[in-house]
Amino acid sequence: MFDKRRDLVRLLAVADAGSVNLAAERLAMTQPALTRIVSRLERQFGGKLFERLPTGMRLTAQGALVVDLARRILREIESAEEQAHAVHSGRTGSFHITAGPVWASAVLPDAIGQFHRIFPSIEIYVDCTTHAEGLRRLAKGWTDLHCGAIDNGERIADYLRREPFLDMTAGIVANQDHPLVTRSIAYSDLAACPWIDYGASNLSENGQARTSLTDLIAKLYRRTNIRARTAVRSGSGSLLLMASGPYLSRLSLAFLDRIPGLALVPLPTTFGQLRYRSGFVVRRSAEDLLPFRRFEAILRRTALKGHARRSAGHDR
Repeated sequence: MFDKRRDLVRLLAVADAGSVNLAAERLAMTQPALTRIVSRLERQFGGKLFERLPTGMRLTAQGALVVDLARRILREIESAEEQAHAVHSGRTGSFHITAGPVWASAVLPDAIGQFHRIFPSIEIYVDCTTHAEGLRRLAKGWTDLHCGAIDNGERIADYLRREPFLDMTAGIVANQDHPLVTRSIAYSDLAACPWIDYGASNLSENGQARTSLTDLIAKLYRRTNIRARTAVRSGSGSLLLMASGPYLSRLSLAFLDRIPGLALVPLPTTFGQLRYRSGFVVRRSAEDLLPFRRFEAILRRTALKGHARRSAGHDR
């Protein structure tokens, strides 16, 4: 259906801008020319890709499907070019990675450092986000790998591969100076503290979607009749927030002692603990690149080493 690679770029520009005029400006082309291209693509696909609104353009159901396909095709083309360039110049371009907050702070820095000692020319883009958002970006072809909680039972596309290799426990965490760290804890104590929700990017626009933390806070309310306050909703996952106040959150208990510059500890309570499998999800086509496979091996080894060290000590 796509006659030229430029069709992909132009279709995505309109979808991202929500306006032919704005997309044409970004593409440095005229609005009538871009409108003709969109109309041609709609004829080729046998249906409307966009709804024309007074305020711009909105994807139809068919359009959303075509746009997702276009993103994946474009990413695969870029990967193929990177492989060809690797043969010619000895480098492979860039990798795009997402990770949960603890993985991003405690595992990735060491793994990326080891990798760059072997492949110093490869660029790595890292974004800290939730598991759901990481899978969404993988499915759209925007990223190559997501590491973090992965055992949610959801079905993933055939072009993705899930590899769980760690048994993890999430629990309630605070900074080491928090007053609840050194004493017995009642449910009312937990309900009285401000919380940070690191699953905030899972929320829908109307706020109806539930995160792991909102479920935990609901359990607290049923036990105490006190509504705990979510003081911060952070899709970015910055763990530095935990050091800046009397906050609580539910985070993976593994690797906490490996986060540089922070002193985060689990509270002495089993309330809110959750066991799950963790590891990473990858885009299969990225594994055609030898350096990417090498990065996977380093990441796996780094995570397992840290997990084994904690388990030998005081893993919960």
